[in-house]
Amino acid sequence: MTMVNESLLPQRYVFTRLPSFLAVMQIPADVINEEDKDASGVQAAVLEGGDDGAFGTLLPGERRQLCVSYMPEAATEMNVKMQVKAITGKLCGREFGIECIGQGVAPLVTLSHSSMQLASIPSGSVSKESVIISNCSKVAYTMNLVLPPSELSGLKASPVCITLAPMQSQRVQLEFHPTRKYVELLNKPEEPPAEDGEPPAAEEGAEPPPPKETPEEHTTNVTREIRRHGGRRWENEEGRSIHASWKLAFFLKPVGKTGTKSPEQTSKKDSQIVYLGLTNCVLPPILTAAPPILDFGEVTAQQRKILPLTFQAEVGVEPQELRLDALPESGCFTVLSAPRTVTNKPFQLMVEFHPKLVQIYQTYLQVRTQSTQFQVPFRGRGVRPVLEIEPANGVLQLGSVTHGKDGKDQTTEKLVIRNDSQFELKYSLEAVVAADPNHTGPPPFTLTPSTGTVEANGSKTVTVTFRPHRPLTVFREKILVNVPNQKEPTFVYLYGHCFKYQTYALPSMDFGPFLRAKVDKPMALVDSLSVGLGSGANAETGEFEFPKAQQTSYSLKFGEGERTQYLLVGASVPPGYPAAPQNTPATTFEFQILPSDYSKYFTVEAPEGSKPDKVAKGPVVPGKAPIKVAFKYAPEENTKLMYGDVSLDLLGGIGQWITCQVKGILSGGFVPPGLPATQELTIELRAYLQQI
Repeated sequence: MTMVNESLLPQRYVFTRLPSFLAVMQIPADVINEEDKDASGVQAAVLEGGDDGAFGTLLPGERRQLCVSYMPEAATEMNVKMQVKAITGKLCGREFGIECIGQGVAPLVTLSHSSMQLASIPSGSVSKESVIISNCSKVAYTMNLVLPPSELSGLKASPVCITLAPMQSQRVQLEFHPTRKYVELLNKPEEPPAEDGEPPAAEEGAEPPPPKETPEEHTTNVTREIRRHGGRRWENEEGRSIHASWKLAFFLKPVGKTGTKSPEQTSKKDSQIVYLGLTNCVLPPILTAAPPILDFGEVTAQQRKILPLTFQAEVGVEPQELRLDALPESGCFTVLSAPRTVTNKPFQLMVEFHPKLVQIYQTYLQVRTQSTQFQVPFRGRGVRPVLEIEPANGVLQLGSVTHGKDGKDQTTEKLVIRNDSQFELKYSLEAVVAADPNHTGPPPFTLTPSTGTVEANGSKTVTVTFRPHRPLTVFREKILVNVPNQKEPTFVYLYGHCFKYQTYALPSMDFGPFLRAKVDKPMALVDSLSVGLGSGANAETGEFEFPKAQQTSYSLKFGEGERTQYLLVGASVPPGYPAAPQNTPATTFEFQILPSDYSKYFTVEAPEGSKPDKVAKGPVVPGKAPIKVAFKYAPEENTKLMYGDVSLDLLGGIGQWITCQVKGILSGGFVPPGLPATQELTIELRAYLQQI
């Protein structure tokens, strides 16, 4: 709307009794200047931002442009007259009636804010705000947010295109990140210096090169481009702040009507445009943060990484009192240092990233002082390294140790922890099921190092040491290789033995994974003390002694269909191992099946797979895995229940349990002082013999 004073006297005007849904504003002077300079006919895209135009004074011959805004309060028709009164000096007055017609339309969607003012920040910082768009209709709509080019506005949004179901709401985040290029947008970039020598002459008939753009023309062209995308940009007189105003358009279209109508046939009821006003400001830097974006990179889930964030005030700026907003708890970022007053000397804040899950984490730290405010983005990624161990089944047999009074003998094995991923792996070895405890010294099993870091695609060797403190048939321990956020837990199973004699025998067992129930037995202190039986001290010396671990009698039962039972026979490492091992006699064993009525059904093989016989003997190697002694049961195979042509199936299974005695002798190796040189074992073989 244009008002012109055609008289020779100044005139004052006023819009009286404007309804609440109408407003009169002046068009900003910079927009008018741009239109005067712009001969392309592009109209101003953003008219808002001027002063109140409901009253003013027009000088003689002055022409003034005003902007009338219609803000309907309901979906009704508008037909009103705006009353404008003009006074020329003090002599006379005149009144005009301007008819205004419009139609309010029910909104398809609503915005939580009709206009937003982002925080004033220095170049290189980030300011974020959110707007909620809600679909208040009964039809699903597709929303598309059209943003101006980022090189002109420095704006980003997420998401920009979504589908809103009826009565659904969606948060849209707007981000303003001014760069140095954005600040110098209106300044013509410097051209590279010309190379030495004269420029090549233009060929005949060729078009002359276009004239070079002047700085004024560059500013005009950039300003025109900004207005074409719905924005305005201006700077204060001193050039210390840069302001911008944008009108962002949300295009709405009902779902399922794409392509059913041409643009000319599409009615206003089918599609709408909703606008959001946005203003921002870039200030000269007062406080800088380095780095501008704190990127933690890839961190193993449930591990920690700490990085410094450095703040420094510019020279000549008063000390800034630092205040930090709280970070979201779900972001897994924590500021460890307390904020304080920042001067031109660098001040570091330590920030921790502790991801809980395998995913990408992003947030920002809101920094405020008495003079400025800005945001520092934080980002990081939780990752899951790939854990592998050697041996793959996790079972380590550390052999047997001969018990000594000082308890310093030991054996060792190697456990290899591999990292088959490109991420760093941190591990810790934790006992889930502990072995028999030692109340006066180190535990039976020790792992070194028990914690550590394995580099990407690397490995680390862990030394497992078995140092028993008492004779015991089997020491078991279950170790968890604790690497956070693994799909399945990884366990290591440790086995060891300790006997007073160097040569030993023990019942057959499976050296594999086990549960807690296999280890929950009386503790060493209860098992070793004399509890009314007089077994805790030597009768001659009075010194405390542990009970013997070697079992001297065994009962091997052949169940239904079983034909083989086993004993394990081995030899411990010699006393003093590994520092000063003693020379001990060769370790041997012998097993003899004693003659009886049923001894013909049994044989012995040592080791398993050798020739079956009634007697088996041989050596055992100290420090190696025990060998298997196999006892075979071979009943008669002719079990047909036939008598002539008559079947006797009803008598099937009738028989009796038979037994056979086996004598075993373990000899050689270290023998405790004052004890016999050999160990005699008694093995009872028990099987069911079908007699009919």
